[in-house]
Amino acid sequence: MTTEMPSPQFEDAQVHREKYIRELDQRTDKTDFAKTNADSLYSLGLTMYSQNFSFDSLVYNAFASSALDNKVALHPEQRRVLQLIEKNRGLIFSAPTSFGKTFVVFEYICRARPQNVVMVVPTLALIDEYKQKIIKQYRDKFDDYNIYLSIDPEKQYDFSQRNIFIVTHDRVIDENTVAIFDSIDFLVIDEVYKLQKDSTNERVLILNIAYYNMVRLSKKYVLLAPFISGVEHLEKLDDIPAFYATNYSPVVNDVKTYDILSEDERVLYTDKILQTISAKDNTLIYFPTVVEIDSFIENTTMYYDALDTVSNSMLNEFILWGKREIHPQWSIVKALENGFLVHHGQLPLGIRMLELALFNSNRSNFTRLICTSTLLEGVNTTAKNIIITKPHRGYNKEFDAFDFYNLVGRTGRLYQHYLGIAHYIKSPTDPVYEKSQALKSIEFELTDTSVDMDINFGDYSSHPEFIAVLNRLGISYDEYKTQIARKHRFSTVQYLLGRYDMLKSKLLDILYRQYANSHQSKLELVRILSEIIEPPKYDFKLDTFIINRLTYKYRQSVRDVVDATLASYPTTKVSKVINKTIRFKSSYVEFEFYGKVDLIRYFMRCDNESSELINTLYERLMKNIEMLYYLNSPSKKMLKDLGIYEGDIDAIISIIGNDFTSIADLQQLLLVHAYKLTNISVVSQYVISRLIG
Repeated sequence: MTTEMPSPQFEDAQVHREKYIRELDQRTDKTDFAKTNADSLYSLGLTMYSQNFSFDSLVYNAFASSALDNKVALHPEQRRVLQLIEKNRGLIFSAPTSFGKTFVVFEYICRARPQNVVMVVPTLALIDEYKQKIIKQYRDKFDDYNIYLSIDPEKQYDFSQRNIFIVTHDRVIDENTVAIFDSIDFLVIDEVYKLQKDSTNERVLILNIAYYNMVRLSKKYVLLAPFISGVEHLEKLDDIPAFYATNYSPVVNDVKTYDILSEDERVLYTDKILQTISAKDNTLIYFPTVVEIDSFIENTTMYYDALDTVSNSMLNEFILWGKREIHPQWSIVKALENGFLVHHGQLPLGIRMLELALFNSNRSNFTRLICTSTLLEGVNTTAKNIIITKPHRGYNKEFDAFDFYNLVGRTGRLYQHYLGIAHYIKSPTDPVYEKSQALKSIEFELTDTSVDMDINFGDYSSHPEFIAVLNRLGISYDEYKTQIARKHRFSTVQYLLGRYDMLKSKLLDILYRQYANSHQSKLELVRILSEIIEPPKYDFKLDTFIINRLTYKYRQSVRDVVDATLASYPTTKVSKVINKTIRFKSSYVEFEFYGKVDLIRYFMRCDNESSELINTLYERLMKNIEMLYYLNSPSKKMLKDLGIYEGDIDAIISIIGNDFTSIADLQQLLLVHAYKLTNISVVSQYVISRLIG
């Protein structure tokens, strides 16, 4: 028996869309429901469901066929956005996660065939997602494009050919890097809400400068975001982009709230919720921190028999590798053995790629993915459910409605899960979130009157504190702008300079002893530099011991570092040492520690300290970091950015060489030498098979 849904009224069309989608989700015979209600579905713009079941829909779908994928007809809102991209030089476009924003961007490229395309994304995980769409899913549409995952100012690119550069924002802040382009035909910046001002976040500054550098070179550009209602003070920009927001979504997201009285009940209620969800339904389990993930893995009573020795031989090999390379008590191994996957930003990219692929695969038995806020940053999943165990990001930052509904929007997927459900575990002190509050107007730091924007764009005379720093260092404004301004916030420079002045004599004394005795451990050097960067806290000695081991001249495995640390600090929890080692190795040493040590070295040069001491700082520490983390090797960095495990990179380069810049070049080299690439980790084997398979 079929029930016809009521005709739409004059309210918000999305309210009516959701009524039909909910009904469709409940029906066993979804095709029959769609046929019966085809006219209404079509009139609401749900053309992916009305299919060819009515004359109007049949005609529409014939004209709305995608150039990217001939099995897909664009829905009306996607066509509207395409028209806006074609009409405007710049467009800021906001829509829910399930809209298909990235699809529209690739559709435009497929139709317009812009010569040189730059796509700027906030994370390496999104680079991988974009890359997979181009080189795998839509390979035949982009086979005439050279695909690059970095921009190397030392390389010569052929801009007469078609090129797509997919990069993170920190790769396009340098004017020398941007200068390789005479112009950019099409620029895309994803998750553009990250441009909103935040004086505590250096990466926000970097992204705003990247925006400024790239937009002025671009013939056409698009900025993508979820849940923003507008951008304030756009009139301050040299070129004002158009703004378009829509609430159109072909899936529905519901929130179920579970009230608890005690913080200690969060794991208990997570288990209770999991017991009510079918083991066949893909479910995300969100925690604010890695420590809370480890606690859940230790304390959950849930178990899923997901491992299969036949179909998951690679996964079993990964477990053996993880115990050997990381540690037998690594929480990721424990989670896998209990049927859970884990995804968070501290994990090496290749491991995250492997776990996310298992979660999204119909052939995998793994349907439970434990995650942190990395999934807020545009990574797509096939989740029907998400359990929000606590509405926080990190230890202290409470979600606002934007954060909350951005996470809720990770559930539901077209043709798979018409209805996505967020299960919210709420303590008495946690907020009640309203979807109407999720839409917010933001302001880019670029249009703000912050000291950093003033410094970067020449209007610094009203900041005496900045002029005082120039005088203290004895440098010109132009030198500051070139050497510092686009890497560090002024507040960071001012603070670090104060700490340096306070501890300078101690630093110089240690450097002299390091210079006099090259066999002396550099641990003392790591500790004084860490003390300048930040006053010592509870785990100072433990943290600096780990950093010292991670910056040895020769590469150490995580297991080597963990074992050495536990030998020196035997009362420390194993999980704590593992997590710190992985976090420092994956992000802190390369992106924060090295940058601030480099700034301290610059202060020393400004103070005309002896070249022997400055060189000692470089040779004993910084040179090791550059070598171990491939800071000056674009080919090795590219392999790392693809997800190749860093312990395998030197071995791979020794076999395939480093004469490659594009994905196509690398694919060809890997194909030719694949039979030799046997003595590498299962993680790297997976990444390579994904790239060339």
